Amino acid sequence: MKNIIICFFLLLMSSVGSQTKIAGSYHVSSGNPDDGGYNWILMENHEFTMFTFGQIIAGKWEIDKQNMITFSPNISKYPFDVYGRYDPKVKGTKVMFSNFDINEDAFIGNSEAGIQPVLSQDANCLPYPLVNEFKEKFRDIILSTHLYREKMESSYKADFQKYNDFMITYYSSSKRIRPFKAMLKDQKLYFNNDEKASSERKDLNPDKLTEMEMYISGGASEVPKETIVANKVYNVISYGIGESTEKFDEESFLKFNYNYDPSTEIYTAKNRYKAAKGDDFHDLNILYQYHKIELSPSEKSYKRSDKSIFNITCKN
Repeated sequence: MKNIIICFFLLLMSSVGSQTKIAGSYHVSSGNPDDGGYNWILMENHEFTMFTFGQIIAGKWEIDKQNMITFSPNISKYPFDVYGRYDPKVKGTKVMFSNFDINEDAFIGNSEAGIQPVLSQDANCLPYPLVNEFKEKFRDIILSTHLYREKMESSYKADFQKYNDFMITYYSSSKRIRPFKAMLKDQKLYFNNDEKASSERKDLNPDKLTEMEMYISGGASEVPKETIVANKVYNVISYGIGESTEKFDEESFLKFNYNYDPSTEIYTAKNRYKAAKGDDFHDLNILYQYHKIELSPSEKSYKRSDKSIFNITCKN
């Protein structure tokens, strides 16, 4: 009887041990030796990061009794984020368009004048920053696009009181990823019932883990801030500066390095930063505070112009 109990205990411990060996790193080949494939990091706190050439996905993972893992990427609630401030120098409405995709249609306008495409159909390159100053003063902003490549178009409305300088970020379909699953079997991941498995799980390297935690705590997964600060060419410093691997403390950075004028919501550097001549992107001597503007879904139909705001093509 005693031997039976011991065997049962060892079997139970083995089962528990196998369930705890989920966190780790996995590699899935893309078939292209030049792009590094897909690298998966699953952490003990149920956060994950997948990074490949030109893309990072971060989110949460959960596993059920059948060893099926559900990955839930962190995505913005809506396909747009809007931040605004008041600039007395702007006579109409100024908008900086961030991360707009030449392969996806997106529209902007207001409820009074209607909407128009942001980019022309033949756009094949975009400058930075992508800025347009409309002559009219917007009382609201209407944004529209397709969700998850669905045929139905979705529109959103942003209401505001005094702002006239805006930063609008677009999240393309490649970043609006629905939850997906993988089977964990023999310490390997099998995605979409594919017979091709990932590499066998490896323990997390502490240095690599620290690096991945920085990705997860950064813009890839962080809930949008209520306020952000940026310089005159819309270099947002609220999520960190440069390539530092240390977690960025925005509040302390601003407090110790800048004087803040609440009447204008402008930060001025206490000690002037040196920037190369003409390098406005790295000029951090003056920073402007922007406020997040809540969006609300709109089912109303708006008149649409075929004329795009930007018609930018580059020679191959």
